[in-house]
Parts: sequence; structure tokens; C-alpha cells
Amino acid sequence: MPKSSLQSRKKQFVRDAIFDAAIELFAARGFDETTVEEVAQAAGVSRASYFRYFSSKDDLLAQNVLKYGLALREAIKACPPSFTPLDIMRETVLSVAKQSVNHPRTRQVIDISRRSASATQAHMSRMIDVEDGVAAAFAERMGSSSKDELEPRLLAALTLSAMNVAIMSWYRGDSQQLTAAAEQVLSRLTQIVCDPTAPKQRKEDQRRR
Repeated sequence: MPKSSLQSRKKQFVRDAIFDAAIELFAARGFDETTVEEVAQAAGVSRASYFRYFSSKDDLLAQNVLKYGLALREAIKACPPSFTPLDIMRETVLSVAKQSVNHPRTRQVIDISRRSASATQAHMSRMIDVEDGVAAAFAERMGSSSKDELEPRLLAALTLSAMNVAIMSWYRGDSQQLTAAAEQVLSRLTQIVCDPTAPKQRKEDQRRR
């Protein structure tokens, strides 16, 4: 194995060890109450080593969002050429939902973010980068000249919104499976967009019950 590849794997191993140690501490003690020194000690690295991988606690927590963005972009690129933009959005949401639910830290990171305003801010600080990346991936698939054109930007926003609603539905326990929550969100979105009378009909049905 090339030396550069071994070095890269070693760096990723250390980065993951620091991240995992931090999440355990944040979950047990709280984001605001945990210091960088405590994270470094739990990960078995020096304070200086910590800062070679992460610039702050905020930066560390935001790494999860960046990985999420990468998963979304890869899912968009992996869709068959014959897929329509809406097909791509649907497949991306379902694919990333499967990945997210299998990640051991997904629920922990949400717990940490909901317990602390500063953790929420840290976790969401890179979402604009994620949206830009997703819009760029849609633009490339659609042959658009810019990620800021209307269609790729709208598809990016819809994709992220659908993912967020599905994840929070699963987190609250409305759906036991994240993929089921994603399916429900996508189905409801299709009904709203394709059948403008659907929300009104649901309200009437609820009143009759």
C-alpha cells in the first residue's frame, strides 16, 4: 500500500477517534460543559493534535453535517442517467435515509443538538455549504450552467427539507424506520404538489372522524 494511502488512513483513524470520543462526552456531559482538553484526553491525543484535525468544538460537530452533504452528492451522482430530477430527489432521499439510520451516531448527534443552542448552531453552521453542494450536484446532472439557477437550487432545498422532516419524524418516534418516514414524506409531498385538493380533503376527513 502506498505510503500516502497509509498516512491518509491513519489520519482518518485519529479523526474518527476524536469525533467518537467527543460525541460520547457531549452526550454524557453536554456540549457546553465539555472542554477540548477533555475530548483530547478521552481520545488519547494531545491538545495540539486535536487542533491539527479540528479548529474548535463547533468545527468537530459540523463534520457530521459535511459527511451528510457528501452522502447526498454521491447519491445524486449515482442515479441512472434516465432518471428525471424528481426521480433523483426521491432516490437520493431514500438512499441517504438508509445510510443515516445505520450510522451509530445519528440519534446521539440529534440529541446533543436539541439539548444545546450552541450545539445546534455548531451542527447547522455548515448547512449552507451542504445546500450549495447538493445544488451543484443537481446542476451537473441537469446540465445547468450554475448551481444558483432556479431548478437545481429548488431541488436542493426540497431534498434537504424532505430529509429533515423524515429524520425528525423518525427521531420523535412517529415512524420506527427512517426509510418508512422518508417514504411517507415523499408520498405526502407528491400528493401536495400533484393534487392541490389533498390537504383540504384530509381536513374534511379529520372533521368527520
